[in-house]
Amino acid sequence: MLKHRKLLILAILLAAAAAVGFVIYRHGTQVPLVAQLLPEGDLILYANLKPVHLFDLNKSGAVQPQGDYKDFVDHTGIQPERDIDEVAMSRRDTADGRDVESSEILTGHFDQNRLRDYLQLLSSAREPYRNYTIYSIDHEGHTVRVALLDGGKVAITNMVSPEPMHGIIDRSLNPSAGPVLLAHYSDVPLGSLAWLIDRIPNKPDNVELPGGFAITLPAEAVAVGSLRYTGSLLVRADVIAQSEAQARQIVDSANSHLALVRSIGQFIKTKGPDQDIKAAFDSLQATQKENVATFTATIPQSVLNKIWSEARSQGAIPTASKP
Repeated sequence: MLKHRKLLILAILLAAAAAVGFVIYRHGTQVPLVAQLLPEGDLILYANLKPVHLFDLNKSGAVQPQGDYKDFVDHTGIQPERDIDEVAMSRRDTADGRDVESSEILTGHFDQNRLRDYLQLLSSAREPYRNYTIYSIDHEGHTVRVALLDGGKVAITNMVSPEPMHGIIDRSLNPSAGPVLLAHYSDVPLGSLAWLIDRIPNKPDNVELPGGFAITLPAEAVAVGSLRYTGSLLVRADVIAQSEAQARQIVDSANSHLALVRSIGQFIKTKGPDQDIKAAFDSLQATQKENVATFTATIPQSVLNKIWSEARSQGAIPTASKP
């Protein structure tokens, strides 16, 4: 009888573990809601900032609010490095190519009444829309629109038309699949803390590589970049080309440039760069699978610690002049 009880308990524990694993997997494979609210764009970016809260930047003394940023913090009580949990952004060039239109959705924990009072103080106009208030703020030749949504969400646009903001509010009330580019979310590695999906414009685009070299990405390709943390920072970028030949050309060009940079580094008889940074650079790899060119790199914890320490010593975390 005791043996059967142990087997029953084991079966229950395995079933519970499987259920938890399934929920975690499902949650990890679903597009974040804040990204689904965004309007169409040529670039979609998302970042989960919750891990940043662990660094406790505010208490570290590294944050030095100044100017308009200090005014924003004083009025709203919001400290982005502490209170913002998620950020999603959509951006696109204007039709004449002379400017950029963008939309942002932020989620976090803050006093909505204080933020509302601050927006009323700054805004030059207010528009009611579906039981929400859209605040219009004149800023550097743009009309910035801000709306406080349910669930601690804030929507921001800088477009000429109010329609993108109306669309965000509509999608917050009636969920949709979001921008077309989110169809590539399945290419984002599971567990990524930050990712972007970028549509290359209808003309070739140059991308700078370390060492001053550049590779040309073909027109109409889609790039999917991501950051994951597993004790080291794992950087990955997939360039989804129109054909295998294009992907092969991208990888061959990148590998040629990387081989040249590495050979120059071995040839020069000097002390050379920091060995940890050199190891991170040497980890950069370019591979191809069918029509996808993949770039990967591993930045070890030791490099992250050095970057963090240097940034803190220079008071560069963060330095924002405007909210």
